[in-house]
Amino acid sequence: MVTDGSQRTYLHDNQGPRVVDAGQLRGAPRRHQKDSAADDREVKRSRRTSSHKSPSKSESGHRRKSSNSQSNMKSSVRPKWELDVIGQPHRVVPLGMEVETSVMASLRFPTADSAIDGSNVDITRLLAVASLVKESRSGERVPVESGMLTGQKLFDSVHEIPEEHVETMARSQPTRVALGYFTFSGLLIRQAGSFRIRTTLIQMPVSGSSQQGATTILAVDSEPIKVERRPSNPQRAHF
Repeated sequence: MVTDGSQRTYLHDNQGPRVVDAGQLRGAPRRHQKDSAADDREVKRSRRTSSHKSPSKSESGHRRKSSNSQSNMKSSVRPKWELDVIGQPHRVVPLGMEVETSVMASLRFPTADSAIDGSNVDITRLLAVASLVKESRSGERVPVESGMLTGQKLFDSVHEIPEEHVETMARSQPTRVALGYFTFSGLLIRQAGSFRIRTTLIQMPVSGSSQQGATTILAVDSEPIKVERRPSNPQRAHF
């Protein structure tokens, strides 16, 4: 590169010398530095803008959907099992007289909208067992020894409730679904005293599943039954 007194600079390349203004040559580095600084400022401005950028509609929708799904999972409540004695035994019976009782199984849902049709519930695995309990001195109900209660059957499978009763319950209690009832007849309490008949609802495992044994769901007790020891051959009065 050759420079003469007229502030011209001659650059040599493969096509021969060419002349450029020296002032432009000296100013070129300064312009390059200014452009680099401007580029740096633009990059920083872009980073700040992207960091504070609001989420897109698709991202907001996804977040709202996830939040709603979690809220629905938390608000969903499983139905509650219920047992009601619909056939109470006699309150006072002589020793040796048979008694009977019936109970109804149902599911109660948190809202009427969440209640389902009773036909969609598998009731084939439901079983009820009748047993005898008595109150201790502290008021606690405790089971009596085996053999105190006998009868034709102490186990029963579920029976369908008549359609008219199902419809009546649906109108009066829309959050409740009746599943069926169990009945125990010909029960004999073999000792005098005050007792209650306890009905325990049991769910059998699914056939072929890995679950071992049945699951006890809940139990309900009847009203007290007073069994009185009465003479079988009362003496006749003499005149």
